[in-house]
Amino acid sequence: MFSHRKKNFRPNLKFSLSFLFLLGLPFFSFGTIRFTNVTYQFQVTGYSHFGGHGVCWVDVNQDGKLDLLVTNEEAQGLPAVPDILYINYGTYFQDEATVRGVADAYAEGTHGAVFADLNRDGNFDLFSTTTFKTISPAFNHIYRNSGNGFFLDITSGIIPPQTADVSTRGVAAADFDKDGNIDLYFSNPLADPDPSNPAPSPPQSLPNFYMNNGDGTFTPMYRGIDWTGFTQGVVAADIDNDGDIDIAEAKWGPPSTIYLNDGHGYFTDDGKRLGLSQALNELDNGIAFADVDNDGDLDLAIVNGNRLALWRNTGNSFYRYQVIWLSGRGGFHPAFGDFDHDGYLELYLSGENVYDNDGEGYFISVPASEAGLDDSLLTVDARASALGDFDNDGDLDIYVADKRGYNLLFRNEINNSAWIQVEILSDHNGAVGGIGTKIDLYAAGHVGERTYLKGHREIMGEYGYLGQDMPIAHFGAPSAGGAKYDLRVTFLNGEERIFRDLTPGQKIQVAFISPPLNFEGRKIENRALFYRETLIELKWQPNPQNKSIQKYRLYEIDQGQTLIAEISADKTGYTIRGANKSKVYRFAITAVDENGNESEPAYATVNGGPVLAERGRQGLKRLLKGKT
Repeated sequence: MFSHRKKNFRPNLKFSLSFLFLLGLPFFSFGTIRFTNVTYQFQVTGYSHFGGHGVCWVDVNQDGKLDLLVTNEEAQGLPAVPDILYINYGTYFQDEATVRGVADAYAEGTHGAVFADLNRDGNFDLFSTTTFKTISPAFNHIYRNSGNGFFLDITSGIIPPQTADVSTRGVAAADFDKDGNIDLYFSNPLADPDPSNPAPSPPQSLPNFYMNNGDGTFTPMYRGIDWTGFTQGVVAADIDNDGDIDIAEAKWGPPSTIYLNDGHGYFTDDGKRLGLSQALNELDNGIAFADVDNDGDLDLAIVNGNRLALWRNTGNSFYRYQVIWLSGRGGFHPAFGDFDHDGYLELYLSGENVYDNDGEGYFISVPASEAGLDDSLLTVDARASALGDFDNDGDLDIYVADKRGYNLLFRNEINNSAWIQVEILSDHNGAVGGIGTKIDLYAAGHVGERTYLKGHREIMGEYGYLGQDMPIAHFGAPSAGGAKYDLRVTFLNGEERIFRDLTPGQKIQVAFISPPLNFEGRKIENRALFYRETLIELKWQPNPQNKSIQKYRLYEIDQGQTLIAEISADKTGYTIRGANKSKVYRFAITAVDENGNESEPAYATVNGGPVLAERGRQGLKRLLKGKT
């Protein structure tokens, strides 16, 4: 829950320059922020009939490169425009939505979409929405990733099946009830969301969750979030820092608000109590959370067509501390990322400019000509944007969807190694991506000391207005003076993993269950019997990151994967009898926790050829000690 603490902010030169910005006086940026428009080079313009709305960066086929989903709606009057799934081939992208099963070409198009590991198999599945206007049926869809980036429509797993048309915009994915399964939330669960109504509508308690049962089925449920008027963007995060996932919505007629989770997946509207504006008819489109002042909690941004309002998290409420007036441009999606690797989050607004962070959460416009974003200002009707390192060079690139023009890809040109990325291979439930995981970067030797905190991130799904950043936390990590960093990863169940003395310029891959260390093997020829026998002796060391390992699983890799044995957690070796002396063997070993979650494998290769000789019965007894 929100803690009752006060925050003090020291005025400095950068604050003064922020004030000059608010007055419209001259300013300058503090870091090197420079992008290049590479849209045509990488062939990601979208359709010639336009229609771009949502954007998601995710690696759907597990090849180590980010792929790109673009949702489309109202594309020059086309009733069932397909979505685009750009597969990243390194030097170009190719749309493979249809062949991979996620074209989702239903009338009358798609707004929100989010990727999450719905069945805990290590692959990103897809929840994609449908927008009703005049053509029925208009139902949402769920697609399961088969493991290679090809998808199967499992919408029939929603039981009872959908019967009512919906006009979904923003969506969210998280384990709301903490049962170990990723649930789904969707806005506007009705056919007519009445966007022209300038005031709240009478509350309607409609099923707007698909609760994940863990067996491939989902139950539509109402869990406390009433529909009170037209809703645009949705974001799910642990807003009050109490260990469960809350929801916030950007609304048109009613005030934008925050719904706090009671810990069991039921929600209460707490926007007014938390200090948010109660003004009506604000026409808000996007809502996002980020720690813009590096104090360890999530601050808030809400945007409409006229202004972007920034709200400081005080620990028990929010207060508005800066307003950026937009002069009719932008107005949909705010994205936060450390573009210049100075250790502070900058702000990009779709179809608008990039804003530099002064170090205390005040934002200062960087001239588009300096930032290389002139083409951003030429968008016709920019909607969502999303941040991702599509070229694997360590910095954050930007993709922007344009409803009435070509989409844009901006490559970040900072080209330095002052960064650290963190990828969650599996969380406490065994899910890839780690939605809800919190990641804190500290100066080396100071984990948990707030004054040494260098950045706070939380892995989220869709946010702002229909955007999903890559599910990899990115930090600017200045390397001057040989600086090193410590990392604390906190899973949604509260368990932590600590990584120390990290050098900038690397991606840290984190699993809740880690494979054993120093896995190796050797062949030994036993001569204690009447005949000679070749043995394989395998050994490993426990991984100190693991907390509750129950057993190890040992596999042979030979045109597939064959389970050889399950070995108790107190053992660190295993011997295989009757091996082929000349054959090359390849083995994998995993750790398994008390909930059945299995780690990524560690591998060992045992070559053919000469083997060591082991003589006598004592040698044989020692070798076979680990055999079960």
